[in-house]
Amino acid sequence: MRMFSRLGLIPSGKALSLRTIGGLTAALFLPFLLTRVSLHVDVLKHVPFALALLFVGAITLWQRFHAGIVASLSMALGAWRKFLELDHGEHPVRAVIRASVTFGIGCLFAAGWEWQRRNRDCLAFALSELGARREVLTEAQRASKSVAWSYNLSTSRMTWEEDGLDVFGRSLFDASTPQTSLELVYEDDRDRVSRLYQEALQKNAPFEIEFRCLWPNGEMHWLEARGKPSATRPHTWIGITSNVDTRKRSEQALIRSEKLAAIGRLSSTIAHELNNPLAALTNLIYLALADPKLSDESREYLAVAHTQIRRLSTVARHLPTQRAFPQGGPADLHEIAKEAVDLFAARCASKGCRIRTVEKSPVRTSAPKEDVMQILINLLNNSCDAVIEGIGEIVVEVSSQGEVACIRILDNGPGIPAEVLKHLFEPFFTTKTDIGTGVGLWMARELAVRCGGRLVLGDYAASFATVFHLELPLS
Repeated sequence: MRMFSRLGLIPSGKALSLRTIGGLTAALFLPFLLTRVSLHVDVLKHVPFALALLFVGAITLWQRFHAGIVASLSMALGAWRKFLELDHGEHPVRAVIRASVTFGIGCLFAAGWEWQRRNRDCLAFALSELGARREVLTEAQRASKSVAWSYNLSTSRMTWEEDGLDVFGRSLFDASTPQTSLELVYEDDRDRVSRLYQEALQKNAPFEIEFRCLWPNGEMHWLEARGKPSATRPHTWIGITSNVDTRKRSEQALIRSEKLAAIGRLSSTIAHELNNPLAALTNLIYLALADPKLSDESREYLAVAHTQIRRLSTVARHLPTQRAFPQGGPADLHEIAKEAVDLFAARCASKGCRIRTVEKSPVRTSAPKEDVMQILINLLNNSCDAVIEGIGEIVVEVSSQGEVACIRILDNGPGIPAEVLKHLFEPFFTTKTDIGTGVGLWMARELAVRCGGRLVLGDYAASFATVFHLELPLS
């Protein structure tokens, strides 16, 4: 064995295993025996070395190239003895030459099988590496909520990598063409996405497109597709589509917070500038009302002006600022509701609609009257916009439930669409793009929370499509 190690037939520095010992032993004796047996078997006389060569290939695949050399040496020895027995008159040198040729053929045969084995191992290693990289890519896609793709311009074939559930919320098996892939895009964004994609193909330039995707469960998600021409494959585009819904929502939340901060600073300035002249007007009207020479008609006009100035002062005080809201005293909810309804009575009458209050039980709240009035004004303003002219009806119900005072605002308008519900109380979200600011419901909910209550969209009531439920602390 030490000799085999010196000759390079056995790797040095490694302990011999039973498999190695058994393989070398078989390589040393079996080819010799197979060559000798072929001499005495009529069927094998025409192919005397076939079995030996097959064994050389088999032992090479099993024990690598060194065992193949040993098997070739054993086969050559058997051939030398065989030729000597076939022709006793043949010169020994010729027998040795034939044995050498046999050994060379065996070595070449073993080398061929070794080359085949190494190619097989390289291919297996490459496939293993490819599988590992694909697994890493799949895991990276899952972690980043992305999916890679390629598009062949010649065959118009889209190829998606595995696992697109976190991106599109569905399998991508059927999205094999640009047309079927475009169906994954929300219908309102398809024309824009298709136009930008075609422009990128014509210019052969990279693109980056943001669009929306409606998942099968009804959720709307923002996606971003990036693509560019492949540097190694002609007529092929490669890219990645990512779910950027979290980033998009964060950006929108940041924009809203910046807008709210700006509104807060602006409102503080406006409120400060308004309060001073309003206070002066209030004092002047108070002094004018104290004049005994004032006529009854003028006194009535001044009283109305005083009421309106107080209302204007309340509105200025309730602009969205960082200042804490004042604590209120006991207030009758039915009186507040009736006063708010009176403000919208003329507007509803002009549309041929009805508006009324219903007091199910007398209720008093500890919330400030001005705050409750501002909440009701925002809600009733939306109801008046929603009801249909001629058949509209708005009802304000006042009651108590346990330890809270309750007001329900009901209207028989068309209701609120499903896609609007999740954005209902978000600041700056509005469906009235021409006149709406998107802060009415948000301010109403903020006022309700600061008063110690809450404002929610209530359950459906018979003949009324929209119901807002306002809860306030009892007095």
